[in-house]
Amino acid sequence: MAVSDDIRRSVGYASLGFGAVAVLTPRLFLGAYGVPDEQNLRLMTRMWGTRTAALGALTLALRDTEDRRTLMAAAAAMDAADTLLIASSSASVRARAMGAATTAAFAAALAYGLTR
Repeated sequence: MAVSDDIRRSVGYASLGFGAVAVLTPRLFLGAYGVPDEQNLRLMTRMWGTRTAALGALTLALRDTEDRRTLMAAAAAMDAADTLLIASSSASVRARAMGAATTAAFAAALAYGLTR
């Protein structure tokens, strides 16, 4: 269980960090991924950041093992879906590659944590 808890905590803190950057500095976040700095995209980035930070907080706050596993499974499925959506989008190659790699890494870490 220790490995699973370490992964859960790591993903939780990383989600809080990514979410906070997206909410507080969307221009920086968009620039890092090579996405144009447009008002509508900043709004969507902030919304994504809020979701990501909330999931990270829940990942860290839940105490019941089954609740943790359920949340990890849901977050892994959501990250996998995000990966497919990003990879198949018409965004720039850089945005697709970085976005898909990021969400795939989160999905893989959560899936691995569920097997431990």
